[in-house]
Amino acid sequence: MTTYLRQARTSASQQVAPFTGEGAYHGSTRPRVEPLREAPAPPLVDELRPRTLEQYAAEGRRDIAEFEAVFPNHHAVVETLPIPTQEAIQSDGVSFCWCPIDDAIREAGPLTRSVLEAMRAHVGGGKRHVYIDSKIQYFAPGDVPVDSQHWHVDGSIVARDERARRLGHALLHDMRARLQAPALGPRYLAYQSSGHCATLFATAPVTLTLPELIPNFDELDRRVRALAPPAVAQPPGSIVRFDGLSLHRAVAATDAGWRLWVRCVETDRMVTPDASIIACYGKVYRTPT
Repeated sequence: MTTYLRQARTSASQQVAPFTGEGAYHGSTRPRVEPLREAPAPPLVDELRPRTLEQYAAEGRRDIAEFEAVFPNHHAVVETLPIPTQEAIQSDGVSFCWCPIDDAIREAGPLTRSVLEAMRAHVGGGKRHVYIDSKIQYFAPGDVPVDSQHWHVDGSIVARDERARRLGHALLHDMRARLQAPALGPRYLAYQSSGHCATLFATAPVTLTLPELIPNFDELDRRVRALAPPAVAQPPGSIVRFDGLSLHRAVAATDAGWRLWVRCVETDRMVTPDASIIACYGKVYRTPT
């Protein structure tokens, strides 16, 4: 299982792809790169059970209803670390994709290791797995860290199966199940080294009408933007705590420079990433001129 990538980085070697807004590894319907070999499906856990879709399938329903979705938008800065130099970020060497936290601490470069050691003190416990994602990216002004700037939540409940296809979609996010399920969803800690490409977090509860099942985040983004909730950019050097009900989105870089991003995920889900994901995990996305 490949969960980390060790490589030297320069601004000239930064992977750049055209920005499409699709975000194939962020819940879109755009085809993914096929894995080198098919991994066995992990056991279904309550945290990811698509209860609404299960009900639709059991009742033979074909029309997707709407519901009142309430996003509490829990978000808090739990610690602020010294802002690293650009040289320290560039030379840190190792990035991670769904890597168990103990393995990540062992393999990390000095900057990322210091972040992970600080994060470990804020892990709440009670979940089966604690994983680390991280990226070391060089941005030109206007670059985006992921191929989407939509408002979204992390850890949505996604089904890619015949039940979704019967409703006319390749995949569906079960938003009602995420927002109203009894099982506690995933919890997150996130770090950003720099302020020139900072994630934007909604800071007040948001209530809106939303389809119970959505094929992507387009409709959620449109309705959140119409409400224009108060939001704040993550401060440089900070570690923030949020959860699977916290609306946030990526923004384009305002200046050139390196950024280290680290995310810690507490989840009951067992994840086995394939090489196609980690190979593209440090790309930046650029609007064609």
